[in-house]
Amino acid sequence: MTDGERESSAPVSIPAWNTLRRPLALILAVVVVTVAAWAAVANYVVVARDPRAPVDAYLGHLENGSSRQVLAPLLVGGGQNLAQLLPNRVYRAAADRPVGHDVVGTMVQGRHAVVSVDVHLGGGSTVRRTYTVEQVSAWGPFNDAWRLLTRDDTSVEVRMPGPLDALAVNGEKVRPDAGHVTSPDSSRPHARAWRFEALPGRYDVALPGDSYLLTKEHATAAISLTDPRPAVTEELTVAPSPRMWQSVETEVQRTLGACERDLQFDAASCPVPRELERATSSASGTASASPDEGGLPGGVSNVRWEVTSRPSLLLQPDAEEPLAFHAARFRATQAKVTWLENGRQRSGTVRFGIDVSARSNGEELTTEVRLRSALTDAEK
Repeated sequence: MTDGERESSAPVSIPAWNTLRRPLALILAVVVVTVAAWAAVANYVVVARDPRAPVDAYLGHLENGSSRQVLAPLLVGGGQNLAQLLPNRVYRAAADRPVGHDVVGTMVQGRHAVVSVDVHLGGGSTVRRTYTVEQVSAWGPFNDAWRLLTRDDTSVEVRMPGPLDALAVNGEKVRPDAGHVTSPDSSRPHARAWRFEALPGRYDVALPGDSYLLTKEHATAAISLTDPRPAVTEELTVAPSPRMWQSVETEVQRTLGACERDLQFDAASCPVPRELERATSSASGTASASPDEGGLPGGVSNVRWEVTSRPSLLLQPDAEEPLAFHAARFRATQAKVTWLENGRQRSGTVRFGIDVSARSNGEELTTEVRLRSALTDAEK
């Protein structure tokens, strides 16, 4: 065995535990003292040591529009039956909410205190409000803290004619959570009520600008700082928005355009003059006739179909379904039709109605368009 092999096989010397215990204990003590010192400093800075501190913090959140910082902690433990919480931007846009405050007095009685405050509102008024706080004992080197007992939160219930999938609250788009939407009236199966949590201020409720629907009048709700009570809005009334009008008009033009295309004419979907209709009917009862794919009899070809007169599109609400609309039947549409029948050029005019049904929950639109040969009394 060489000298190098002897050195490599020599046993490694491990320090005795007694020699390590003292420096490890010293390091642990330093860590404990450092953490305790930092915790004490943080506690001194963060903890509300003065009765007015939690009131200042609470009103500061209201003034900054930080509604979720006020309401979200109430969800901890599930003790609060809160309605839907909205984003901070919704509360920032609320009118007449607190914008400043001045503490005018503090009365301490044992472990409780009453803090009187003049709160300045966005509308220019000032109201006197009192808040009760209680002292919470802390252990060890930490400071006792004061905690606000009451807040000014309540709920707003928005009445809707049907299941709208998005609303605009204070101009901000919000999607109602299904867990906070109910059917309040069994006699009106389409009606809905949506609840959201609110803080003092005025709330404006309408439909978003990109919706297929619009509200005839905005719904409003006011939460008073001095007496916050649950509020219920008037039911929203909806009408077709410009986006719906344009989409429905495009679908009507597409349906009429299908009849005006030269490549294939569908007599089953496109109204035709009586002369062509009689030729089609008589051919259908003849065994020798062989109508083509467009429903035209043998000997009829080169059909040209062109709209010459059409009434304006007017959408009216459905009497039973509040989020559905139908085209008004007040005047007929007229088309000129030319065709070849057994080599002879023929022409005629046809008057017909356009049936339109449009249904929307705000963000989705379903449209049905059908050309109708039978005319109503108003269209004749």
